[in-house]
Amino acid sequence: MVQESSHPLVVDLDGTLILTDSLHENLIALIKIKPYVIFKLIKLCFHSKVELKKFVYEQTGYRAEQMPYRQELLEYIWHEKQNGRKIYLATAAYEGIAEKTANYLQCFDDVIATHSRQNLKGINKLNAIQEKIGQEFVYAGDNVADLVIWNEACGAIVVGKKVNQLTLKIQQSGTPVLKKWENTGFSITTWMKAIRIHQWLKNILLFVPLLTAFQFFDLHKLFTTFIGFVAFSLGASATYILNDLWDIENDRVHSNKMQRPFASGKLSIVQGITASLVLLIIAAIIAINISWMFFSVFLLYLLITTIYSLRLKQIILLDIIILSVLYTIRIFAGGVVTNIDLSYPLLAFSISIFLSLATVKRCTELIAMPDEKKVIAGRGYIKSDLDILWPLGISTYIGAIILFGLYITASETIVLYHVPALLWLVQLLMIYLIGNLWMMTKRGLMNEDPIVFLIQDKKSLALLALIIGIILLARYL
Repeated sequence: MVQESSHPLVVDLDGTLILTDSLHENLIALIKIKPYVIFKLIKLCFHSKVELKKFVYEQTGYRAEQMPYRQELLEYIWHEKQNGRKIYLATAAYEGIAEKTANYLQCFDDVIATHSRQNLKGINKLNAIQEKIGQEFVYAGDNVADLVIWNEACGAIVVGKKVNQLTLKIQQSGTPVLKKWENTGFSITTWMKAIRIHQWLKNILLFVPLLTAFQFFDLHKLFTTFIGFVAFSLGASATYILNDLWDIENDRVHSNKMQRPFASGKLSIVQGITASLVLLIIAAIIAINISWMFFSVFLLYLLITTIYSLRLKQIILLDIIILSVLYTIRIFAGGVVTNIDLSYPLLAFSISIFLSLATVKRCTELIAMPDEKKVIAGRGYIKSDLDILWPLGISTYIGAIILFGLYITASETIVLYHVPALLWLVQLLMIYLIGNLWMMTKRGLMNEDPIVFLIQDKKSLALLALIIGIILLARYL
């Protein structure tokens, strides 16, 4: 077997040194700042791959310091570099990207990359490597397109998602495989995190009309609501994925969000777009089969969510208002799917209480920020905005309690309960429940998502169970 350090080491970039694709990263960054160029991008895709890479790079640049690197390979490169081995970066990415990567890592002797005259992939990359280095080298790659290079190399380092298949083909050519690193973290758990399955709990709000009207024993309506729940959940997951792709740069500079599947490179951008489209199509088919009215509400929800993700979440105060509207749309959709009329006090209560919870989320993010003047990545808030958000959140919480009182005294509510006076106990418990959320937020003990906190906190769960119990007593006592 060839000695590992006897020949120059040539390393690929996309999918090999970094766990993502630099072109895909730059395409998202470009569409984010200049969405109108999408038609030019389509034209360049069919005209010239080199021109596409050049145009995208010139419009966006490249942040090498933010990319998710394959740490095992990077450590190996540094070890070999310290032993005096020549290290080269050879990539089909545009030369500006390769140069920025080399300047950031400071471990490459030279770079070989796509330039204005040629796209260095496959045989073109092999020719460029042999022209610069010679016939003897070890190559690290991850793609089937690299087989032509491995066939001529003295040794192979194989990484990525298809290590075993590639290794078999490389060995058949007679090239020894020196090292292998398979992508880690690609699992069902990773996909569950990507679609944020825990956020599906928010779509339980579709059952609120069924519960408040005490029609949960109507099996047809219960089943139809469940189908609506599935449609909303799949649609929401599709938008969560698109949001994560859209926010990928901001997530990478966030202490917690940097571990998300797309930001960390565990899942690729192409996988994300494909999964999002599949989820959207399935959700739309389900929604249409429920009713056209429900489908219209579903589309409205997706439209607002998409606009929120792309632009509105960057506008202070408007972002939390939109979040409260999105929660209320879920309740409204539940009314549509069951043909149950909703009372205005209930909808007003929903807007107010979820506005308070959305404010909790923003306050939590700001409290965690050490820098007074730093803006939350992807948002417009700075830490001093807490002076406004505290009273806003508390006042909307108090407003929600008042609106719940109006709901209790509404004629359409009174006729539903045998002992409606018991609902005043529910109001008192809600004062404590939401007040406790704000106390935990002030003390810095709040999870970034108050809904997740409610689900995980035993005291909050006990209060919610007690509230449900009192409501049932008020109805059936």
